[in-house]
Amino acid sequence: MQKTAISAGGVIVKKDGDLYYILLLRDTRFPEWYFAKGHVEPGETLEQAALREVGEEAGLQQLKIYFLLGSYERFVEKANELKTIHYFLMSPTQEEVPTSPDNDHVELKWFPLEDLPVMYLPEQKDIVEKNLVKIKSSLSTNT
Repeated sequence: MQKTAISAGGVIVKKDGDLYYILLLRDTRFPEWYFAKGHVEPGETLEQAALREVGEEAGLQQLKIYFLLGSYERFVEKANELKTIHYFLMSPTQEEVPTSPDNDHVELKWFPLEDLPVMYLPEQKDIVEKNLVKIKSSLSTNT
């Protein structure tokens, strides 16, 4: 029988002057980048799970969630599960240095929003490209 899973994560964007940057993570043993995300725990809202995952994976605690950018479904063969992932637009509310507290193999880096590197999951690049105007307008009016 096929299982189902629900995950939530953050698309973390900051504005610096007229430029926008997005925080991405990468396992240093692989070339592709990704967003912090993970399973929703029992009793958690999607937003709480997204904030917790970003805290665990990127070390950021002071974040504002703007809104849900979108959700994607995909079948994960090795787990034999249909996974739904919800991505929220987030922005730091104060200066924090992103760090991966739990994993020495994770690199974190800010990239120009419109110049994304190779992403591990095509859906993650897609969610940024489809929402580029929305992301920029949200951060410029709410900073």
